[in-house]
Amino acid sequence: MIVTELNPKGHFENWDKKKLKEIKENGFNDKLGDILHEDEQCILYDIVLKPKERLPFRNHKNDCSCTSLTDGLLLSRNTNGQIALIRIEKGRCFYWKSKEGEMVHDLENIGENTVIIKILEIKR
Repeated sequence: MIVTELNPKGHFENWDKKKLKEIKENGFNDKLGDILHEDEQCILYDIVLKPKERLPFRNHKNDCSCTSLTDGLLLSRNTNGQIALIRIEKGRCFYWKSKEGEMVHDLENIGENTVIIKILEIKR
């Protein structure tokens, strides 16, 4: 996974007005994707995003292990203002550590391929 920061934290000047309105008006879901399995210790999610599809802002609270089943190009906007371009590679795994306790962000497929990611969220 290669992450390129496109917009730094605290800067909302370049944000789409619809996304800012979505942040102000909507509550945030804790669900990271479609749940495949859940028990007391973890949740296994499946994310499938076709080109131009987007997951709305969601509350990401726990550490996760992610495996990409496809190549892809994603855009993620964080409610702190940061916007990141994320390039994922088929077969690669990455670990997402929730450093600050929680993070609210969206995920949009801006590439040409359908993106498939499996996420194992470790419950606290």
